Amino acid sequence: MDEAIAVDVVPAWTTWPLRQEVLRPGRAVRDCVYPGEDDPRAAHAAALRREVASGGALVVLAVGVVIPEAPPWDADGDRSWRLRGMATRPAAQGQGLGRRVLDLLVGHVAAHGGGLLWCNARTPALALYERAGFVPRGEVFELPEIGPHLVMWRTVTPSDGAASRDEPASP
Repeated sequence: MDEAIAVDVVPAWTTWPLRQEVLRPGRAVRDCVYPGEDDPRAAHAAALRREVASGGALVVLAVGVVIPEAPPWDADGDRSWRLRGMATRPAAQGQGLGRRVLDLLVGHVAAHGGGLLWCNARTPALALYERAGFVPRGEVFELPEIGPHLVMWRTVTPSDGAASRDEPASP
């Protein structure tokens, strides 16, 4: 793990260009802004590296966001969070940066009372979510122009930033 890489909470706009590059190539950056990400309870995380050769500029390597949002199967889920926009720069994949971003976001949910955390996971990333305690719900489905996804979820225990990785009971 590169010690020069920091994972921290960042402003939403910091995450948009990488989301656009990795998740929505060829589309406008505005297509990468999610409803609800301006909620004051939401958190945006990024893995950042300072490039000394570029005058100290910060390079965004991986990003993600959690937003208070009920899952489609429980519209009344008042303690539910949605994980979105998980993306890692292709040259930085395989270094554990997505996991570090995910861990920070799970910790944010835990620190804000915990609850159900869910996402529409891209099928190539399923192993990342499984290692983080997420379980599948339903079948793989296709999002037009984006690709195959699977709903995954887990329970996050309220705490001081440490999240439970216990297998969740079925919602």
